Parts: sequence; C-alpha cells; structure tokens
Amino acid sequence: MTAPVSEYVSVAASSWQLRRPGVHWKVLYEDGPRQTVLVRYEPGALVPRHRHLGEEQIFVLEGSVSDDTGTCGAGDYARRPPGCVHSVRSPGGALVLAIMTGGTEPVPEAGAAEGVNSKRG
Repeated sequence: MTAPVSEYVSVAASSWQLRRPGVHWKVLYEDGPRQTVLVRYEPGALVPRHRHLGEEQIFVLEGSVSDDTGTCGAGDYARRPPGCVHSVRSPGGALVLAIMTGGTEPVPEAGAAEGVNSKRG
C-alpha cells in the first residue's frame, strides 16, 4: 500500500470565478460538502443575508470583512457555526481564505416573504 502524498495547487494558474457581483473565488480543495476557497471581495462588495448549513471558518489575508456581529481584519480569524445567519460586506475590499463544510441558503430580510433555495455561497 502506498502512503498518501502532499497535494499542491497552483493558485496563480487557476482563474477567479465570479460568485456574485464584487465577489470572486478560487476553489483550492473540494470533497463533497467540504471546500477550501480563496475569496476576493472588491471594495463595497455585499453578500446578502444567508444561513450556513455547515460550518465556515475564515482567515483574512488582506483588508477586512464585516457581518452583523463584527469585523474581521487582516490576520484575524472568524468561525460561523452551522445555523449562523448573517450578511457580509467589505467596504474596502479583502482577500480571505475560507474553509466550509456545507452550503448556505438565502434568508429574507425582516418582513420579506420566506423562501428557501439551497446553494453554496
């Protein structure tokens, strides 16, 4: 039996994929619901309110991202447990490493009609 070996990803060789206006990402690793993603937020980017179906961990490499409970700046870490509901914004732009164990679903703003449409995001 051969032992597993290290896997290397040439991040520079892969292209950025547009996820939503102002938010691009590169998938570095994917295994079912588990993903490791490099996310680039343009200044002023907004990710609408959503619920995490699995856990998300982020490490901010450059800039900052903010949600309903605080701001995570360069060199900082944040964890969103399953069920966490928030929106994300980056007034000045950011580069973030995200590790996720499940997708998200949209959550309407207060007063909007409730609707569920599962997807990663």
